[in-house]
Amino acid sequence: MKKTIIFIVLATLCPILKLSAQTNNQISGRVVTANDGKALPSATINIKNSNVTVQSAKDGTFTILAKTASGTLTIRYTGYQSQEIGFNTNTKTLEIKMQEANNSFDDIQVIGYGKTTKRLNTGSISTINAKQIEEQPVTNVLSALSGRMPGVFIQTTNGLPGGNISVQIRGKGSIAAGTDPLYIVDGVPFEGASPNGTNNAVSTNNIAGNISPLNNINPSDIESINVLKDADATAIYGSRGANGVVLITTKKAKAGETQYSFNLQQGFSRAASSPKLMNLQQYLEVRREAFQNDNRIPSADPTSTNYAPDLTLWSQTEGTDWPAYLLDNTASFTDLQGSISGGKNNTTFSVSGNYRSEGAILAGVNNFQRGGIQTQLNHTSSNGKFTLNARSSLTKQSSVFANPVLNLDRSYLRPPNFPLLLANGEINWYGNSNIQAELDATSKTSTDNIISNLALSYQLLPSLSLKLNSGYTKTSYNQKLIFPSSSLPPGSLNTTSFSQNSGQSFIVEPQIDYHIRIKELSVNLMAGATYQNRTNDSQFIKANDFKVASLMEDLGSAYTIESRQNTYSHYKYASIFGRINLNLKNQYLINATIRRDGSSRFGPGNRYGNFGSIGAAWVFSNNEFIKDNLSWISHGKIRGSIGTSGNDQIGDYQYLSTYSSPGGNLYQDGVTIRPSRISNDDFHWESTTKANIGLEIGLFKEKVLLTADYYRSTSRDQLVSYSLPRLTGFSEYQANLPAVILNTGLEMSIELKIINRSNLNWSAQGNISIPKNRLLSFENFENSSYAQLYKIGEDLTRIRGYQTLGVDPATGNMIYAGQDGNASTTPFDNFTLGKLTPDFYGGFGSSLTYQNFELNVFAQFVRQQSKGDLKRLPGTGVFNNFALTYQRWTPSNRSTTVPKATLASTGVIYPNSSANVFNTSYLRLKNISLSYRFKEAFLKQIKVNSLRLYAEAQNLFTIWNSDAAVFDPESGVVSTTALGRNIPPVKTIVLGLQLNF
Repeated sequence: MKKTIIFIVLATLCPILKLSAQTNNQISGRVVTANDGKALPSATINIKNSNVTVQSAKDGTFTILAKTASGTLTIRYTGYQSQEIGFNTNTKTLEIKMQEANNSFDDIQVIGYGKTTKRLNTGSISTINAKQIEEQPVTNVLSALSGRMPGVFIQTTNGLPGGNISVQIRGKGSIAAGTDPLYIVDGVPFEGASPNGTNNAVSTNNIAGNISPLNNINPSDIESINVLKDADATAIYGSRGANGVVLITTKKAKAGETQYSFNLQQGFSRAASSPKLMNLQQYLEVRREAFQNDNRIPSADPTSTNYAPDLTLWSQTEGTDWPAYLLDNTASFTDLQGSISGGKNNTTFSVSGNYRSEGAILAGVNNFQRGGIQTQLNHTSSNGKFTLNARSSLTKQSSVFANPVLNLDRSYLRPPNFPLLLANGEINWYGNSNIQAELDATSKTSTDNIISNLALSYQLLPSLSLKLNSGYTKTSYNQKLIFPSSSLPPGSLNTTSFSQNSGQSFIVEPQIDYHIRIKELSVNLMAGATYQNRTNDSQFIKANDFKVASLMEDLGSAYTIESRQNTYSHYKYASIFGRINLNLKNQYLINATIRRDGSSRFGPGNRYGNFGSIGAAWVFSNNEFIKDNLSWISHGKIRGSIGTSGNDQIGDYQYLSTYSSPGGNLYQDGVTIRPSRISNDDFHWESTTKANIGLEIGLFKEKVLLTADYYRSTSRDQLVSYSLPRLTGFSEYQANLPAVILNTGLEMSIELKIINRSNLNWSAQGNISIPKNRLLSFENFENSSYAQLYKIGEDLTRIRGYQTLGVDPATGNMIYAGQDGNASTTPFDNFTLGKLTPDFYGGFGSSLTYQNFELNVFAQFVRQQSKGDLKRLPGTGVFNNFALTYQRWTPSNRSTTVPKATLASTGVIYPNSSANVFNTSYLRLKNISLSYRFKEAFLKQIKVNSLRLYAEAQNLFTIWNSDAAVFDPESGVVSTTALGRNIPPVKTIVLGLQLNF
């Protein structure tokens, strides 16, 4: 049967294939630098239009076996211009001299299911390389992307080790379905969303909030990260690429003598910023003024309505800065990396290990540890036809944090003179809150993560190859939230929450590639299929009333099981896809993709969706007229694309009627089972149409590189949980919403090579993104349940609430607008006060190399608005307030935007008004690194290949409106909601040593 299939394939292809004689032709050579003849180890040598690839050894030598009598060798080395050299039967030894590249357009560009070069790429892709990642002392590799990629908005929403990182690629395109990008690690999909839902009890009561699975990937193992943005780049991934794709490529094993590498970092972290609150004397002044304004007298009697212990019982001279007490600790960390790699031309291997131990800026006992091992084996058969690439990584991490979450927002706004202990030595539980006691609560998390990948390739014919990529991932989370009696107000039951989450996924992707060249036209055809099977299993148990505090991690020691829940889900995904790439004279490029996806999350009649794209580019700098008359344009390309992709980021089984047990509700001593979802199998794929046009320019031998993109993405058939009247027995059901969301934007980047000499190099980079988001249309919008949340023509992330019209200079009261915009005693609650989508964002940096020294500096900027944390009017309650409220109205200060001090209840109006929306734009020195590489003469004496000493700093300082009522401009406010577990980012300073021998 196999022989018959091969015969049919050969018979079909013979008319268009020009088969060369299958003669072994061994070619040897050496790769060196053109200017000084130094060897270039690990240069890539490939026989063009084949899978035969080797890498040069430590001394630059290589040997490659060709199965054809003649052909072309392609030689590539990062930082040098690629070369193509012809060979024939007379070619035996080559000396290849590589010229330094003055551009990055000939660097290898990773794309979906393949590779190309930046010069010949038709899609919109942003890239960060290993060097840029290694210069940043980050725990989560996503933090290294901040500000460096146009169209990619990164926010650290929780600065604790293991905390969550928000990634938004070209805006929010869905109302309720997921907007997370697709993460691919060495060809294997990786679940990037937190294992706990936003309102899950574990994430709500955990100081670290939602956990980012990307913390399981060691940044030092990564070779590059490519973010695919437009339809041409993402459509090959079909429905999984609607929100963009993040391709993470780990470092490859290199041929040559066995090499050993070690990297040690030691450093510390502090909070990047802190809020400005009133000091003790300012606080006391405002509180006394509030009593005076309301004609009341502070009382020391706890039964009095005028009870004010802050004014009558507590110290009037000694105070505490509670934000600093809570989050201004110094966290030290140690990071150690080690690797072994080597092998011959046909077989290479590498083994690397890593360990990181890190504290936290949070008060109390805190520790985060991560360790892992990664192995890799690459093999090519002696005839060059068969290749095998096997990779696997195992990561284990654990964290133990103090967990003062129950009153987190109250704790840092306690009066400065709030005593932690009463005069008799007992804990002061005034207001049912005491930050010192609440630090006794503990959050414990342990994680195991496995990623394995096996890629096989066989070159059936010189122009035809078969590939098979398979992968397996498994991640397990074990979390415990422990609240002993000592951390709770008197009379409260101690409690422990136990949570286990486990997810595993298997994927297999067969693929066929066919290459043909017809004169000056190169045609690449690719077809493949995907089958993915993923399961998730979770268990949650909340237990109360442990009689012995030391046994609170033992479920059997609990007196009461308050609630219990177990969930299991099974997701299947299958697709077929194809791509054709046409390249005429390296000048005219066309790339077309088609894909048909099937998802188990839809009903039988709506399970499949068809998606595709077409992209085209004109490399006009390869035009003869441009070459002859405009030689100062060294690279020029216009590209454009249009296509569609889908989105199925909703829960499993949404189209079915299901039943569940609430876990905690008992009826006559028995567990209850109840309907949990009403069926609806009519909903279908959410779809996004993406259009993009881009321009790339390289000037003056590419000393100036400019890139600009304009995009327009339209998302339809929004997948939402649509509200139902409660009398139906259900609150909602899954459905498509007749709404259209539009994202548009302009992205620009620039690279400047200012000085390029043998001992001095200076370059600069910058980028800016200007996104716009709006709800374009919505059928029957006025009668929908979303009419209060959104507005046609406005941003999906709009901040809505009450509009202030200033402070009445006569009374000091805040004036609010009615629906007509005029002052009213019945304020209107649905004005648009701002939006969370940034107006623009980006970054700029500089790299300077002088002899053996290298200095890199990078800054990030964002223009944005945020909702603040003004919960109360000045003087209201036994709570401190932000320093800006000290500028409140007084008879001598009538021209102010802050109302007078009062004891009146705030209600919902003031915190949800425009007075609580702030400009939180910022400029942050994101990264600075200084390194020194020891000279070769010294290295020979100590018998090592390279030695580098370096110092790095992250988030070193921030310029922003620090009077805004937020903790940090990037993470926002600190609150008790799951979305508000916003511990601020940290600034980190490290010293390191990197050794290779």
